[in-house]
Amino acid sequence: MTFPGLDRIEALARNLDGWQRELASKMTELEQSSAEGVSDSGLVRVTAAADGTIVSSEINARAMRLDSFTLAEEFTAAARRAQEAAAARVRELVGEVIGDAPGAGRSADDHSDRY
Repeated sequence: MTFPGLDRIEALARNLDGWQRELASKMTELEQSSAEGVSDSGLVRVTAAADGTIVSSEINARAMRLDSFTLAEEFTAAARRAQEAAAARVRELVGEVIGDAPGAGRSADDHSDRY
């Protein structure tokens, strides 16, 4: 007696090792990635890590002419943009990994090859 799903399971098992290497590579890329956000004026630049942590900021000397409220708004806008860009990068990398995962693209409800 043969089981039609067995061939598919064997193929998935053969591909699993390569997929795990790809996943490890993407995780390393993700850990090392960062994103930048710039305020509307361009006077404040902030860099965020993949997890959204602010890792650096640059304030142009001309920004010192701004009042403290405006400077705070500039910094907040740049930080928000950096964090949003970092989150977008995470979604992109995760999407690549999930798209390459064994069995990806198949609905959990798709049981058309059941025996």
